Amino acid sequence: ASLGFETARLFDQLDPCEKEKDRVFAEKGIVGGKSQLSALRKIEKLAVEYLNLKSAPEAGRDNARLQELENDTLVRYALLEALANILCPACKLWNTGQGATVMREALALMGGYGITEDCPGFLFYKWTDAQLEATYEGPEAVQRRHLSITMTNEVFLTQLRIWIGEFARLGAEKPETGAAIVSKAMEMWLWTLEFLHRAKDPSGARLYHNRRQNVTFPMADALCWVMASRCQVADVQELAAKGPENPIVAEGFEGTLGFFNDLAVVQAAQAAGECARICASMVHGFGPQDEAELDAFDKLRGQLDRTLAGAALAKDRAGHALTQVMIPEALDYPL
Repeated sequence: ASLGFETARLFDQLDPCEKEKDRVFAEKGIVGGKSQLSALRKIEKLAVEYLNLKSAPEAGRDNARLQELENDTLVRYALLEALANILCPACKLWNTGQGATVMREALALMGGYGITEDCPGFLFYKWTDAQLEATYEGPEAVQRRHLSITMTNEVFLTQLRIWIGEFARLGAEKPETGAAIVSKAMEMWLWTLEFLHRAKDPSGARLYHNRRQNVTFPMADALCWVMASRCQVADVQELAAKGPENPIVAEGFEGTLGFFNDLAVVQAAQAAGECARICASMVHGFGPQDEAELDAFDKLRGQLDRTLAGAALAKDRAGHALTQVMIPEALDYPL
C-alpha cells in the first residue's frame, strides 16, 4: 500500500509540473518528442546537481544556486519524471504480484470457507482480481523491461544514494524502524548494479545489457522489493511525526506506532532477503569474478545480515498484537 500511495502522491505533483514543462518548452520553441528528449537529457545534469546540493550540509553549500535550481520548472520535472519512471512500473509489478500472494495466504487462513461467498471480506474475489491485475495493469514482463531501462538513470541513482545515507542515519538513531535494513539492502542493490556494468561473463560479454533479461529482470524485481519497503518505513515515520496530532489515533498511539514499526521491520527483513538472494545470484552466477570484487560483496552481505538482528522478535510482537484484535459481530460492509 505504501508504494502505491507514494506513487499516487508523486503523480499528483508530476501532472501539473508536466503541463508547466510543456508551456516552458513551447515558449522556447522546443517542440516534438525528440527535441524535448534531447533538452531533458541536458536538464538531468542540473537535476543531479540540485540533488547533491540539497543533500549537502547547509553551511557549506551554495544556497543561492540551490534556490535557483529549486525554482527551475524543468529541473523539478526531470526529478519527478525520473522517480515516476521507477515507482510507476514498480507499483504495477510488485503490488500486483505480491498482492496476489498475500491474498492467497489470507484466503488460506480461512480454509475452504475462504473460497465461498459467505466468507467475510470477499477474499476469493479479491484474490482473483489481484491475479488479473498482474496482466491488465500491463504484463509483468513489460514492467520489468521498463525498469531495466529507467533504473540506470543517473537522476534516480543519485536520489537512491541520498536515500541510502538518510536511512542509514535514521536506522542508527531509531533501530526499531527497520531503516538500517532498508539502507543496507539499497546499498547492496546499487553495488550489484555497478558490478554488473563492469563485470563480464567467460565469453567477454558485459553482464548488464538491456537484452540480457536474466540479469535486468531479476534486478528490477529486487529494486521493487527495496522500494516498497523504503516507502513503508517512510510512511511509518510520517505517522510518528503527525499521528499524535490526530485525535483518532492519539489514544494508545505508542502501541500503534510500535505495531507499525514492527510490520515495517518484518517487511524490510523479507525485502532484504529477496534483494540479497537476487544480488548473490548475479555476482556469483556468471562464472569466476575478481576475488577483490567477491570479497567486497561478501563484506556487504555480512553487514546486511547483521542489520536483521531483532527482526524475528518484531514478527513475534506483530503477530501477538494481531491476536488481540476483536472482529465485531456486526460487520460494517454489506454481504
